[in-house]
Amino acid sequence: MKRILKFTLIVLMVLFTFNAHAQDAKGLIDIGHRFYELGEYLEAIKYLNQAADEDNKNPEIFYLLGVCKSQLQHNEEAIKDYNLALTLDPTYGEVYFEKGYSLFMLSKLEEAIAAFNKAIELNPENALAYVNRGSVKCINGDKEGAMQDWKKAEELGATVPVQGCDM
Repeated sequence: MKRILKFTLIVLMVLFTFNAHAQDAKGLIDIGHRFYELGEYLEAIKYLNQAADEDNKNPEIFYLLGVCKSQLQHNEEAIKDYNLALTLDPTYGEVYFEKGYSLFMLSKLEEAIAAFNKAIELNPENALAYVNRGSVKCINGDKEGAMQDWKKAEELGATVPVQGCDM
């Protein structure tokens, strides 16, 4: 029953959105974002790809494509989309944050740290970027750097999970 209700909601949402936005890039992004929020990543990707066909200069499209692909554990593909978004807007800090996560998932630790560095440079108040960078530093053997990042994250209001960083 829950699945039928979710499907019905999705169908109604898509029909309403199509009528309201007439399939322009913004409307397609909105549909893709709604599917993303519902955890329907493949459907989101379908609409976001259509949006990219309509407007390949919008970094939000490629950011959202990357996030969806990351959720599907297609991190190499996600990084390609993040790179496209950053080509269009090199100041899009959230893209660096998500790219750092995908790089971490691929065990590209130095590159992940560099991406988190850039995310923090662009948004020094991003507590989660400090948490994640600290975690990667810990795994990479930089206990002192990890502790500094986790302390900063706590100062910014983040709850840092208990992590052993013994080398």
